[in-house]
Amino acid sequence: MTPTDYISVNGAIVAPTTSIDTFERLRAGYVHQDMRVRDRRPLHVAAHLALLGRAFERVYGRRVVLSPAMVAAWCADLLARNRYPSGGSCRVSALLIPSERGADLVLVGGEILLDEGYSVRPVRPSASVDCYDVGFGEMPTSAAFEAAEAALLRARNRHKVQGSHVVLRTDDEGVTLSAGTAPLFAVEGHTIITTPLAYGAPDTVERQLTLDAIARSEIAMREDVVVADALDRYDELFFADYRGLTSIDRIGQTNYMSLVVDRIVRSMR
Repeated sequence: MTPTDYISVNGAIVAPTTSIDTFERLRAGYVHQDMRVRDRRPLHVAAHLALLGRAFERVYGRRVVLSPAMVAAWCADLLARNRYPSGGSCRVSALLIPSERGADLVLVGGEILLDEGYSVRPVRPSASVDCYDVGFGEMPTSAAFEAAEAALLRARNRHKVQGSHVVLRTDDEGVTLSAGTAPLFAVEGHTIITTPLAYGAPDTVERQLTLDAIARSEIAMREDVVVADALDRYDELFFADYRGLTSIDRIGQTNYMSLVVDRIVRSMR
């Protein structure tokens, strides 16, 4: 049995082969959250569901209210059925798709994570910069994820020798919005900078967790545009997702340090 043998559809544990209709409807679009799970319980589940509900209402015009306690129980049932370890961490993806009743919540088990909590990833990827717009770009939608994957493929084709693994997304004005679909942070001297949400940076649970951790670490922080043309002036670049913090190694010929991420992640909860 593999960790993806079963999925949860509104709390019902089913094999993917019996839910063809659900997967067909996914092609029409959905909103999405990757949740970090520890000991079969999703972390910050209420915050994830609040973002999921707001994104669904904005994109599809329907209001959906999800119970954190119920979704946490559905998540635990799914992981138990798929024989995930009862201890340790993993990822569960929550997909909210339109239905005749309003919306269906699909939970899918994902990778098993090595660290108990949010951590600094041991691999430092290289990055490229690409300008693209997906509409509702700051929303965690299927279109945003598909556009990020397409941009990564283009970047890898352009930079085959360098082997880019992350694409920094910019808007038409050259403002850097995200690393793929994750919020990006830049370090200049002793100050951390991140593009404000008003410019289209992604509003994620991990963004707020990182901002809170920066405040607890007593590091200077300001929200300001991170300009793509000036990326070479920064000392450090990193992004935040369900795994924790990922420090970028280089963009083209510009190399970056990895200094503050360890200090920040120690304060993440």
